[in-house]
Amino acid sequence: MKNRTGQCYCGTVKYEIQGDFGFIVHCHCRNCRRVTGSVAYTAAFMREENFSITAGQEEIREYFPTGSGPFARTFCGKCGGRLSVKLPIPGIINIALTTLDQEPDEDVGVHINLESKAPWQTVGDARPQYESFPPDMQELFQKLMHEKG
Repeated sequence: MKNRTGQCYCGTVKYEIQGDFGFIVHCHCRNCRRVTGSVAYTAAFMREENFSITAGQEEIREYFPTGSGPFARTFCGKCGGRLSVKLPIPGIINIALTTLDQEPDEDVGVHINLESKAPWQTVGDARPQYESFPPDMQELFQKLMHEKG
């Protein structure tokens, strides 16, 4: 188990993660590309109880995208730096991996939502790739929810 820290772009909002990530995805959908300004949003899914804000709680803002269900994208109100996505699955959160202070040593993520990736992008690595969501994604969420903290 590793303890990790992270922060928004300006450093106002800081957080700590205790424990391991459940799983990592690189989402290539149009919405994630738009919100990150990149070809994908890389996120680590984990138990929400393993994530805590250590500074800047008052600056965290939530955005609830229209028509996308009951989830919220969180960001710093000062710099706009994206932090996480609060999911409609109780107890699970995903954190923008790019906000970590200690970056993972290797990429163990899978590529998802390739049906809507940028038409000019080529995903040329050997990690698993899915046109939408992995068929076992719901099982991965269930496993995370029922792990002992």
